[in-house]
Amino acid sequence: MTGVQESDRCYFCGGKLVSDVVTVPFVIGSKVVVIREVPAQVCTQCGEVVLSSEVAEIIDRFLKQIQYTGVEVSVITYGHLKEVAEREPVA
Repeated sequence: MTGVQESDRCYFCGGKLVSDVVTVPFVIGSKVVVIREVPAQVCTQCGEVVLSSEVAEIIDRFLKQIQYTGVEVSVITYGHLKEVAEREPVA
């Protein structure tokens, strides 16, 4: 998974990027976090996922918060994360 992409071509293989919704898993220490329905650009050739800087920032804020909880496995939708991020000021 990569960050902001400047063109409509994949950084790794040169394939075409298309808008899609994906499920992204993360492993943070002993915690597993799965975020569903994430808007992304996906390479039609190799499957590489590219997130916009806004989407990546929202996910990053959530992942920083969840590392301090007792939750070992979490599955959440991106839409919920975005709603929470819009209500809370950036620290």
